Amino acid sequence: MKKNKYLPLLLSLLLLLSLFISGCSAAISKDQAPREPEYGNEYPGSAAPDEDMDLPSIDPDSVSPADPSLPRKVIKNADMTVVSTDPVKTKADIESKASSLGGFVSDFSQQVNNYIYIQMTVEVPGDKLDLFLRQIGDSGVKVERQSVTSEDVTDSYYDTETRLATTRDLLNHYRDMLASADTIDETLQVQAKIDQLTLELESLQGRLNRLELLTSYSRVYLEIYQEKDPLLEKPSELEPLSWEHVKYFISNGFGRLGTVLLLVAQYLFIGIAVGFPVILVVVLIILIIYLAKKRKKKKGLPAASAADDNVEQK
Repeated sequence: MKKNKYLPLLLSLLLLLSLFISGCSAAISKDQAPREPEYGNEYPGSAAPDEDMDLPSIDPDSVSPADPSLPRKVIKNADMTVVSTDPVKTKADIESKASSLGGFVSDFSQQVNNYIYIQMTVEVPGDKLDLFLRQIGDSGVKVERQSVTSEDVTDSYYDTETRLATTRDLLNHYRDMLASADTIDETLQVQAKIDQLTLELESLQGRLNRLELLTSYSRVYLEIYQEKDPLLEKPSELEPLSWEHVKYFISNGFGRLGTVLLLVAQYLFIGIAVGFPVILVVVLIILIIYLAKKRKKKKGLPAASAADDNVEQK
């Protein structure tokens, strides 16, 4: 009975001792776990490690104003519609002007029906856009429409540049932590942060490259229409032709005549090719009739000769 009296007390002491040992083990494990880096003044503007690091764009509301002394970053583009008597020549002339300014043609399409219509995109250095537009206007074409748009992305550009540098520093910090990691758990946790920061770094670098390209070159979207064809104009009966009409008739008349003759020959060939079975049947019928008449005529010649001989004998 005496043993049974102290048995519950002994079991309680053993339970308290086991709980105390478990608590000490948990505290030791917590002290040995990898510590998160401080994100205070050491890395201003960096994202917390638990935040989403894959940021394809930057929220305009979170962009910090750039230093006014920094160069402005402006995206400047233009639209232009011109009319030309020779759109192909005008296109070549525009391409030559753009090349002389360090630009190039990035897109081009041409439609040829009754008139020639050309669409092209020309990229020139941003600081030479105004000069390029003036050169087009002075090249003898008629400018029907012209507009220039601009967008100031200075704040966004330098904010992206700052975030890129900060993210790169933070990534180097985590790489140093990876080199000093002691356990597999530490290595995995730090490597996960490195992967997230690498994605953010690539996204920011891509955005910065895109902004640099858009601000370095200006895009000019051009439409070139052919001027109204004088051959399609009907002059007044009492109004003599102008020298422009005469020269146009002489220089283009033979070419158009050749085109008409070629079209006639092509359609004639198509008609023969499509109607060849019918033509073949008709030719065979005519040939059979001709041969039949010829054979009948040959048979009739001996009978006629015999009849003439009988007449002469009588």
